[in-house]
Amino acid sequence: MLIITKYIFKKCLFNTALMLLAFVMLFAVFNIIGLIGQVGKGEFNVVAMFIYIFLLIPNYAYLLMPLAILIGVMLAMLNLVNYSEYAIIRTSGVSLRKIMFILLSYGALFTLFTFILGELVAPVANNYAQIYKKTKTHEVVSTQLHSGIWSKDGDDTFINIKQIMPDSTISGVNILKYNNKLQLQQYLVAEQGHYDINKNVWVLPKVVQYDYTGINIIRSESSNYYWKTTLEPKYFSVLVITPEEMSALGLLKYMTHLSLNHQSIQRYNIAFWGKLMYPIACISMTLIALAFIPNNRRNINLSGKLFVGILIGISFFFATRLIGFLAFLFHWNAILSAITPTLILFSLGWYIVLRKD
Repeated sequence: MLIITKYIFKKCLFNTALMLLAFVMLFAVFNIIGLIGQVGKGEFNVVAMFIYIFLLIPNYAYLLMPLAILIGVMLAMLNLVNYSEYAIIRTSGVSLRKIMFILLSYGALFTLFTFILGELVAPVANNYAQIYKKTKTHEVVSTQLHSGIWSKDGDDTFINIKQIMPDSTISGVNILKYNNKLQLQQYLVAEQGHYDINKNVWVLPKVVQYDYTGINIIRSESSNYYWKTTLEPKYFSVLVITPEEMSALGLLKYMTHLSLNHQSIQRYNIAFWGKLMYPIACISMTLIALAFIPNNRRNINLSGKLFVGILIGISFFFATRLIGFLAFLFHWNAILSAITPTLILFSLGWYIVLRKD
């Protein structure tokens, strides 16, 4: 069994890597076509464009991994059937259930690999890619409001930042502090600021402070004002990349920040559970692939089976995102929304394989 397991793993690994490479290159080409119009903007030249595309490859690999596993395993197993190796394995005493558990083990290994890729590599590379592109094109980190980004800091402070640069330098800072009766107590204005990593504070070079005493407004100025807040530069990553592209740990920390400030976490909660459940799809894909494998070479319709396999993989890819958007719009349970596509796929594959046994 060990020899057979290694042999099947080797075949599946080769075809999975081949499919992943092909899909990643396809995505990269489409992205290059879309970026051609931006070449020449600022310092964003052809070399910068290829560096940007290269940095996006880990994210492409993460998104396409389940599809690559589905097609890779299908090709590997159909190849074994075509050369009668599958028939020999079965007649030597290896049951369909044993082959199923071999492929489930293969899917489990890629589940772990995909999770590590999506947690440690892809978010960092993607974030750096977006910052690199914005730096080269001299863009400002975009916000949804013309007035900039608004955030709550604790129970009594509101923050408005007009612009956030790719290097996390901020400009147009407004800090408003209220009392328990929601009466303005203090208003601070700064033209710009930067984050001191060693002291974990924002340094505002020049601050104009207005204190509202109820009768008078006292104006004062200070230089190198140290602003202590729960708002850290890493939280600006949600403006550079979408929540779905963040790491699960990053999402968890940001949700904690939002919860402490009594802000909605619905979208980030959906993205968090989706991030945890998405790699498990690798296991479901191996079951679906096995469901398409005939017992002998006479029943092979390679083109038809590959077409259906690709269709299932693409449908799963879009279904996970569609359900995520619907869950956000209609406030569905985040865990159920994240696990439903994978669970349906796993149940379907399990049912078909057991019927074949």
